[in-house]
Amino acid sequence: MTSAPLRLKVQKVARGSAEKASALPVAHVWVDTGVPHLDFAYDYLVPESFSSQVTVGVKVAVNFAGRTVDGYVLSRLDSSDIGNLKFVEKVLSPIPLLTSELTLLVAAVAQRWGSSPLDILSSAVPSRVIAAEKTVQPSPAQTHRHSSLSHTQSFYLVTPGEDAIALIADWIRARSALGGVLVIAPEAREVLLLAQELESRAVDFAILDASLTRSERYGNYLKVASGQARIVIGSRSAVFAPVHDLRTIIVYREGAQSHYEVRNPGWNTRDVALLRSQIGQVDLTFVGYAPSSESSYLIEKKEMELKGRSVKVDVQSYPAHNGELLPDRIFGPIRKALEKGSVLFLVSRKGYSSALMCKSCKNIAICDCGGRISFQGSEKGYSCSLCDKKGSQWSCRWCKKDEPILLGRGSQRFAHEIGRAFPGFPVITSDASTPIQSIPDQPSIVLATSGMAPRLPSGYQAVIILEGDSLFSQVDLRAQERARESIMHFSSLTSSDGKVLVVIDSAHPIVASIARWNVTAINNRELHEREQTQLPPVVSALTIEMVQGDCQTFISGIRKAVDDGRIPHSTRILGPKKISDESSRVILTVPHEDAQSLVDFLVTYRKKRSLAKKSNMSMRVDPYALS
Repeated sequence: MTSAPLRLKVQKVARGSAEKASALPVAHVWVDTGVPHLDFAYDYLVPESFSSQVTVGVKVAVNFAGRTVDGYVLSRLDSSDIGNLKFVEKVLSPIPLLTSELTLLVAAVAQRWGSSPLDILSSAVPSRVIAAEKTVQPSPAQTHRHSSLSHTQSFYLVTPGEDAIALIADWIRARSALGGVLVIAPEAREVLLLAQELESRAVDFAILDASLTRSERYGNYLKVASGQARIVIGSRSAVFAPVHDLRTIIVYREGAQSHYEVRNPGWNTRDVALLRSQIGQVDLTFVGYAPSSESSYLIEKKEMELKGRSVKVDVQSYPAHNGELLPDRIFGPIRKALEKGSVLFLVSRKGYSSALMCKSCKNIAICDCGGRISFQGSEKGYSCSLCDKKGSQWSCRWCKKDEPILLGRGSQRFAHEIGRAFPGFPVITSDASTPIQSIPDQPSIVLATSGMAPRLPSGYQAVIILEGDSLFSQVDLRAQERARESIMHFSSLTSSDGKVLVVIDSAHPIVASIARWNVTAINNRELHEREQTQLPPVVSALTIEMVQGDCQTFISGIRKAVDDGRIPHSTRILGPKKISDESSRVILTVPHEDAQSLVDFLVTYRKKRSLAKKSNMSMRVDPYALS
C-alpha cells in the first residue's frame, strides 16, 4: 500500500478585524527604516479602535518590509495616493513626543546636516521607559503668543564680578512670566550648578541631560512634552526639548566642544538653537566669556548683537624669555595677592607631564605596546597612554639608562613647582577627573584646567595665566578660539580689586582684550585671516571619510560635478588625508550660500552608494575640528 504524496495546505491569514478610522483614516509617519536610501515618510491606515490616540507627534509601531519598526505621526489625512496600505500596529506612547514646531526643527536640522529625521530624533527623544509613562498625564497645551515681543539673537559677554550661572537663573525667573524657557549648558556639572540656583529661587524646572537615569530622563521629557514643565535646563540634546509656548532660549558657552554631537551627523547646539529661534520666532541669547568664531562672524555681519557691561581690568603681562614657568617679576604680585586671599592659575593640561625623553639618547619614552609613557607624579609613577600599564620605575628601551627628562607640564607638576615657590599655602587642583566645585574663602593656591575653576564668591585676588603662548600655539583651527575663551573666563573670576597676570608678551592682543574687556578686535583679526585663507567660519566645510580606495574616484566625481554645474563652482577640495590604515578624509569648502546644494548632492550620492551596497561614507557638516 502506497501513501498519497504530502501536499502543502495553503491558508489565508485574515487581515484582522481592524477597520480604518472613519475620520482622517491615513497617518503620515516618519519611519525608522534604518536604511539610508529609504529615509522617507510613509502612509499607514489608522484603526478605528485607537484612532483617538494616533495624534500628531505620537510614537507608533508600524510594519515596514516585514519588520515592526518605530515611527512618529506627522499628520492625519483624508486619503493617500498609495494603495493597499498597512495599518498602524500600536501606539507606543500615550503622550505626543513631538510638537509641530519641533517637527519643523527636526526636518530643518536633518536637511542642514544631510541626515534623516530619525537620526536626529535618536538624539532628541530619550529612550522609552514604559514605567515612566504611567506617572505622567497629558495636559492641554496652553499657548500664549506675545506678538509685542521682538525676536532677538544676541551674545552676552560675562564681565568680572558677574556670576554667569546666577545671572542665567535670574533671567530664567524673569523670562518664565512670558512663556517657556530652555537653557543648554555644555557640561553636566554646570547644569547641576544652575539647578541649585533655581532651587534657591523656588523656580520649578525639569532637567534633561545624560547624568540622569534612563527612567528619570524619559519621565522628565514626558513632563515637558505634556506641558507640565515649562522651564527646561540640560546639556546638548536638550536643545530639542518640546517646551510648550517656548519664548526664550539661552545657551551657555556656545563654543565648547561638548556642544557638538559626537554621533553622526554631528550637529551642534549653537546652530540648532539659531534654527529653532528662526523657526519659532524665539528670543535667543548666547552667554559666555568670548564668542566662538561662528558667533563672531555673525556679530561682524550685524546678524547678532554683542551685549555686556563696559569694564576695565587690571592686567599685567610677564614674558617668559627663557621658557621659565614663572618669570622673576611675577613673584611679587602673587605674594601680595596671597596676603589678601586666594590666587587662581590657569594650566593647559591635567596630569604631571605629557611625555618623557631619555636624557642620554634623547629618544621619547615608548611602552612595549607603542604608546607614549608619561609621569603621573611620585605617588602614581609612570603609565602608558594607550594600554595604561603602570610602574614605579622607568628605563629607556634603547640605551637602558634610567634618567628621564619630563616634557611638558601638567596640573600636578604645576602644583608641585608652584607649591614650592609659595610655601605655607594650601594647594588645590581641579580638572575634569577631579573637579572641585567651591573652596573656602581663605588664602590658597588654586590650579585648574579650562572650565574647571572652583567658585569663590568674593573672587580671586589674582588670576595667573601660565604659558600664554602655548595656549595659542596648538595647530588646529580652534586653538585661538579656545585660548580666548579660557583666558577671558578665568580673568572674569577676579575680585573687584584683583589683578590678571599673564605670562605672555605685552604686545599680544589678548592683553589689550582683557584690559578693555572687549574681544572684538582680536576676533575680527582672526576673521580677517580666515577670509584670506577661505576657511571656516567664513565658508562652510564638510568632512568626508571613506575607505582609501574610493577617495580618488570620489574626488574625480566631485570635479566632474563642478564642471557639469551640478554642484557650485566655488567648491574647493582639500586632501585626501590618511586617517587610519583603511580610511582617508576629504574636506570640501564652499560659501555659505552654496552649502545646502552641496549637502543635498552628497546626500543623493550617499544613497546611491547605499543602493549599490558600497562601503559606508561618513559626512559631517561644519564639524568642530577639520583635522
